Formats: sequence, structure tokens, C-alpha cells
Amino acid sequence: MRQKLSPVVVVLAWLTLALILAPVLALGLRVPWGDLGTIATSAETRQLLEVTLASAVIATLVALGLGLPLALWMQRLRRGAFLARGLVLLPLALPPVVAGLALSAFIGRRGVAAPLLDLLGWQFAFAFPGVVASHVYIALPFVVITLDAALRQLDRNITESAAAVGIPRGKILWRITLPAIAPALATAAGLAFARSLGEFGTTLTFAGSMPGVTRTMPLGIYLAREVEQSVAYGLAAILIFLAVVALALSTLPQLLRKKPAEPKPRAQAPVDQARLTALTKPDQPKASAQFPTGKTTALIGPNGAGKTTLVRSLVAPGAVLLTQHPGLPHTTTALGAVAMVTDKAAELLDAAGLSELAQVPVTELSTGQAAQVALVRALAPRPGMLLLDEPLSAIDAPTSAQWRSLLRAASQDRTTVIITHDTADIFDLADSVAVLERGELRGLKTVADEAALPTTEFSAHLMGKARREGTAVGAAREGAPAEVRTPSGTIHGTIHGIAATDLEAGSAAIAVYPLDAPDQVLSLIHI
Repeated sequence: MRQKLSPVVVVLAWLTLALILAPVLALGLRVPWGDLGTIATSAETRQLLEVTLASAVIATLVALGLGLPLALWMQRLRRGAFLARGLVLLPLALPPVVAGLALSAFIGRRGVAAPLLDLLGWQFAFAFPGVVASHVYIALPFVVITLDAALRQLDRNITESAAAVGIPRGKILWRITLPAIAPALATAAGLAFARSLGEFGTTLTFAGSMPGVTRTMPLGIYLAREVEQSVAYGLAAILIFLAVVALALSTLPQLLRKKPAEPKPRAQAPVDQARLTALTKPDQPKASAQFPTGKTTALIGPNGAGKTTLVRSLVAPGAVLLTQHPGLPHTTTALGAVAMVTDKAAELLDAAGLSELAQVPVTELSTGQAAQVALVRALAPRPGMLLLDEPLSAIDAPTSAQWRSLLRAASQDRTTVIITHDTADIFDLADSVAVLERGELRGLKTVADEAALPTTEFSAHLMGKARREGTAVGAAREGAPAEVRTPSGTIHGTIHGIAATDLEAGSAAIAVYPLDAPDQVLSLIHI
């Protein structure tokens, strides 16, 4: 339900809109509409239009070509981004005459860059290239501001996920980033074109007003105003029409973009484990100093322990990272998202039981469907190392079981590391468990050993147990009663599974017991 605005706000909004439109409507009353055809078809007007439109088109293309790289670069700035965005606005803050003088000082006939320009045979001042340069200088901020705003709203998970599955940076730019900001590109082009059409002061100062060479429509209107005002009003009407058309065309991509439909249930076939494993088998596994090859290691630890940081440090050629955010491009289908990685996208989706999703737009996939497509995309490049960050958290239990079985089978051919807080991932998928605490690996054990003697209290809790450190009250042996004194109290129980020697009184000990049976059954005491 939309919240109603204050009447004061509404009134001020209408007054502002009237303030914008009133001068244009008043100008329309002065236009000699009966003579507009004659004015528009005159030789002088055609000449003005040729220079104006040619310079506007070229300036728009140049501004887009320069503004896009600048906007992309600004997204990577960690420090100085605010300063860079401020500097981009400088041409808007300069008086037009000052901007023209600045261009003259830089690329004029006696400018700083004049020796180089003379060597290249280029001339800007009082020539058509000077008109284009003036328009680019003034229009460029509109392009950069528009694209920068669009890029800042773009979900970084999408580009980061694409890079993590091995999509080259160039393909990410052309296949993901640019389609995502296409409406902003159109808006930027429309604003640049419209601003170029109306540019006056900078052009006059730097390029002059030579008929057929540098005289644009605004300059023609200014001169006609001194001779015959009716002609000036007619030219103004033509210029306004061109600007309105440009702005209207720039909004078309946004207007034509369909609103995503709501995700809906779709038939899903069982995962063909053998076929999908064969299609995604790597040429050779990628070795890791921390984790065993040909096995699946569950990486566990509390939030903030550094699990994601550690896994990201392993990303290298031959390794693929899949985060808990699917990160699929919003401008393509499920098939298109996978096809960015491999030419066997359709075959892979079919093996994964996802053929029904192939032509479904990514924006219409449910969270679980998107997670499965992301898994297929992660396996598609046949990685020698597969790094997974909570990949099954959004998938329903029956389907998760299928994927766990697949990933376990596929791990025999590669090094697999999965960040998880799900015990099903640990016991059904993993071969070993690595415990991370405060950025340090505390241990790497088999699942059975970690369950029997958890490395940390976090690991114990995840296993459904408690882990307490203390000292033995008395000597103890396998199957005998025992006591362990801890800071939180004394634990009583029976010893099961001493790993080394019998425990002596006063020895450091670790008590592990089920969470649902505290102070009753001591599962393990270990030196």
C-alpha cells in the first residue's frame, strides 16, 4: 500500500513541474507554426542540422566510449572514489566560457598539447573536431554519472560468481555487465545526445561559429534572434523536438523490459549421477596443501572464523568457487547462464534433471531452482578443485540428498572443500572435517574421529555434543566411572574410548558427552 504524501509536497511538486514546462509552452506560443515547414527546409537550417546532428552523434559515441571505462574503473576504487566522482562533475560546475578557454589552453592552436597535435596533423580549435570535443567535454559527466549509478546498483555477487566459475573478464563485461546496465546505457546516450544538441557557450568559445563547419543549431538560433525572431523560435522548436525524441528513445529499453513473472513449480527429473559425473570429470585433480585430493573436506567453524576468506584464497586456474548466492545473470535464461561456461549446457541441465528450466529466465527461477542451476554451472568447466560455500542450503531435503550423492561421487576425481553448518553435509558428503577458528586451522580429521573427539566446542555442538576441558579427579580406565573437573563444574560419567594410555589423576582431560545427557554419560576422556 502506497503511503500518501503531504498536501504541501504535492503542491510543491506540481509547482515545480509547472516551472519546468511553462517556459517551453510559452515559447511554443511564439513559434510561427505556419512557416515552420519553410524554416525547416531552408538551406541554412539544413546546414545547421547537418553540423548539429553529426557532432551530437559523434560526441555521444565518444562520450559513451570514454565514460563507460571510467565508470567501471570507479567501481574498483576503494579509496578516492568520492574524489573521482567529484572531479567528474567539474565540467558541469565550470561556466561555459571558462570550459571553452580550458579546452583552448589544452588542445587549442597554442595549447599545451599543440606540438603533439601538429605532429599528428590534428586541429581542434575553430574546426569541426573542436565542436565534437566541446560537446564531449560537457556531455561526459552525464554519461559517467548515469553509468556509475547503474553499476553501483548491480549485484556484485553476479560478477564475482561468474569470475569464480572461470568466466573471463571480457565475457563478464559483454555478456553480463553490459546487458544488465543496458537501460542505463540508453539513458546515458539520450542525455549526452540531448546535451550535445543544446551546447552553446563552450562551442562558441573554442570552435567559433563558422557556417557549415562549426555553427550548430544553438549558435544559429542566437544569430537569428538578432535578425528575425520568428526564425529563431522556429529553429528552437525543431531543436526541442529533436531533444524530446532523443530522450524518449532513451527510455524505450526500460519501458520494453518485461516485469519478471513469479517463480512457479516445474517438473524436475532425478539427477543422473553417472552421466553428470562423466560430463564434469576434470582432466586431473588440483592439489591443495591444506586439503586431501580425491576427497571431500567439510570446513566448519563459527561465523567470522575466516572460512570464506580461506576458501577464496584457494581460487586459482583449475579451481571453481560456488558461494551460497547463486549469482546467475538476471538478463539470460538458465541455459544461457550455463552456456557462458560450456557448449554442453543443454546436456548438463538434462543430466541434472533440469531440462524444464532451460528456457526459463533466471529472474523467474525459485531460490532452490537457481541454486541447482548454479551447481551445474560450477561443475560445467570440469574443475580440478571444487570450493562450495553452503551450496545446498536453499534446496529441499530430497533434492539435496541427490546432490550430496553426486558431489560425493564427483569428489573422487577432484579436491572438494565445502563450507557448511549442516550435519547432513558432514556425515553424508564429507570424508574429513577441517575446523577453523580465528583464521587458523585447528585440525583435519576423518568425520568419525571428529565426531568422537571434536576439536573445538563449536565442532562439538555441531555434532550434537558438548566438549569441556579440565583435569581428571582420579585415575580412570576404559569402562570405569570417572570425574573431570572443569571451570563450570564436575562432570561424572563412564569412560568410553581412551585413545592412548589410561588417565591418571590430575591429568589434563577433555570430556565429551551428548548434549541431551549432561553429567550422566561421559562419552570420552582424552589426554
